[in-house]
Amino acid sequence: MSDYTNAFYKKTARIMIAVCGLLFSLFSFVYLYVFQRDVLEALHFSLAHGKTTFAPMASALVITLILLLLRWGVNSLLGLKGRVRALAYVPSFLVLCALTDVGRGVYISDYHTPWTWLLPLLVLLFVGIGYWLRGVFRVQLNHEGSLWGLVNSNLAILLGLCLLTVCVGSTNRQFHHELEAEHYLRAGEYDKVLHVGEKSLEASRTLTAYRAVALSHLGKMGDKLFAYPQYYRSDGLFFETDSLHTLRYTNDSIYYLLGARPYSGEDRMVFLRNICYKGTGKYTSLDYYLSALLLEKKLDSFAQAVPDFYLPEDTLPRYYREALVMYHVQRNDTVSSRADSLTLDRFRAYQTLQQKEGSPLEERNRMRREFGDTYWWYYDYQE
Repeated sequence: MSDYTNAFYKKTARIMIAVCGLLFSLFSFVYLYVFQRDVLEALHFSLAHGKTTFAPMASALVITLILLLLRWGVNSLLGLKGRVRALAYVPSFLVLCALTDVGRGVYISDYHTPWTWLLPLLVLLFVGIGYWLRGVFRVQLNHEGSLWGLVNSNLAILLGLCLLTVCVGSTNRQFHHELEAEHYLRAGEYDKVLHVGEKSLEASRTLTAYRAVALSHLGKMGDKLFAYPQYYRSDGLFFETDSLHTLRYTNDSIYYLLGARPYSGEDRMVFLRNICYKGTGKYTSLDYYLSALLLEKKLDSFAQAVPDFYLPEDTLPRYYREALVMYHVQRNDTVSSRADSLTLDRFRAYQTLQQKEGSPLEERNRMRREFGDTYWWYYDYQE
């Protein structure tokens, strides 16, 4: 190989090192700061026990810098060259996997992950095997092959490691939605909580409870609750008791919001009714009680409760008006004076569309498209 070709190959190799470093840095920063930001915050809270403040951008930058230094140390030890130089990033990608492979158990006090022993084991195996192979293939590593082979091989290795990291890291969309909603809730940004996953028909019980808390803080539970999927009836107003399904918020947070807590074994509906009628709860407890009645489709109890808490001249929230219209129409009563003409006209349109021919599934989907954000759709079609 001529001196010119040799010099050009070495120059290309140096450029390749810089390009791989830049690509890795971009991937690491974007992956941590944009896609796994909430997971990283959850891991930080778990490890620091909430005693330090999480800085997402600074954390992503510092971790990326440390991983670049780790790659430099690995390559100095193994002396990887040519087409396999990018393999020096393997330990760095393994660290990324360990940081982002996090599940709901992250907030449990005795949280542990297999990565605590798997990561050092895999790194040691990689270094040991790499050191052995370096001796076996010493001649091939020192051989200067084609430039295209050099570039393509290293880029392919880097791309493969990126894809592997994405596959191993947390990709549970519902879990990410829960973490994001929890972040905004803790920051008091209740409007942003409602924007999390708002276009999706998927909603875990935890996310549903977060939305209820945010709506309660905003005083909009009666106006917006059924604009979001409700799959859990009144249970969706509270968190599950299993700690594996909750995050930093628990039912104690909701009881504090309501201003009272139930007795041991007390039914939640009975609890909500008692604190409303006895006046032992905060003003937020009324929305929780009336919403729970609507979620359980107890229109009789709801219609009886409304006059107990609202004066005739009070303007009711949207879903309370919709429920009362449905209640009176079902019983062929005179529609309540609380119902405005717009609500009545929309309910008539709802009934008209409901009478069109089609299979039950077609009817359900048709009604969802037009009236999926109404209490009427929830009452008639949500199981």
